[in-house]
Amino acid sequence: MIELVNISKSYRVGSAYVEALRNVDLNVHKGEIFGIIGHSGAGKSTLLRCVNLLERPSDGQVKVGGVELTSLSSGQLQGQRRRIGMIFQHFNLLSMATVRDNVAFPLKLTKLSKAERNARVVELLQLVGLADHADKYPAQLSGGQKQRVGIARALASNPDVLLCDEATSALDPQTTNSILALLLDINRKLGLTILLITHEMHVIRSICDRVAVIDRGEIVETGNVLDVFLKPQHPITQDFVEQVADSFDARELLGQREGRLFRVNYVGDTTYEPILYNTVRSSPVQFAILQGTVSRMKQTPYGQLIIELIGDGPDIAQVVADLRQEGLDVEELR
Repeated sequence: MIELVNISKSYRVGSAYVEALRNVDLNVHKGEIFGIIGHSGAGKSTLLRCVNLLERPSDGQVKVGGVELTSLSSGQLQGQRRRIGMIFQHFNLLSMATVRDNVAFPLKLTKLSKAERNARVVELLQLVGLADHADKYPAQLSGGQKQRVGIARALASNPDVLLCDEATSALDPQTTNSILALLLDINRKLGLTILLITHEMHVIRSICDRVAVIDRGEIVETGNVLDVFLKPQHPITQDFVEQVADSFDARELLGQREGRLFRVNYVGDTTYEPILYNTVRSSPVQFAILQGTVSRMKQTPYGQLIIELIGDGPDIAQVVADLRQEGLDVEELR
């Protein structure tokens, strides 16, 4: 659905050029929720704005739905942009217009009749849970309600793609969760492809299917959220994972225990099964759980343990082999 090919973007600052993006390749599949995470200044906002050419790349190609946007005329690009909705961190609502008129604003550029526009607005306000707020003004709304208006407005023209520019970073945690749940619901009901940027791993873990990590204008890691979250490879990714309250810093345990330390990952239905206990109880090996959690990644349950195994080498090797045979991911930490 979205394909970025060798995207670079440079800005002129005085007599010098600053590279915001360097040779970025990215593919977002139709109907998925794809997250881009990075620290401030990493280039994620520039990358997102390259998708609808609010920022035109210095080099590379942008393709949305098979159409190469970078080759279009201004008139052609305007038509293609109607297929791409966008919501913003600070809502960008018309302060002197009602909720109804804010949502209807993009529809004024279409050939719909007034009755059709009104019907579309009613439909959208019901979708985002604001049917009773149509005649209010933005100043009368909470932050979460304002963002819901922004989402409804972005969906007005029936886009194929929704871009989310730090859509929850101005909201409190409870409101953030409600907006994420709404985006997930919209994705399921409409089959909408969603590309979002964030600096919060919680957002990625809650609703995304895949994630790319950006640092200093380059994509440094990409993959399924579960894989990236449970086994982060790049130091920047590891930093983001450690932000999440139930993540592990097993390095603190190294050198403090007598036995051998292992990280055990459970994914799916095995998360709730007593596999570790059943495996070790028939072995002379002793075990201790040093850290552990059970949670969910989008709709997938997962568990992660740091365990200590105490015993002879061959016996520990057999326990590890048996755990892997049961489908668990087991990694020795030392």
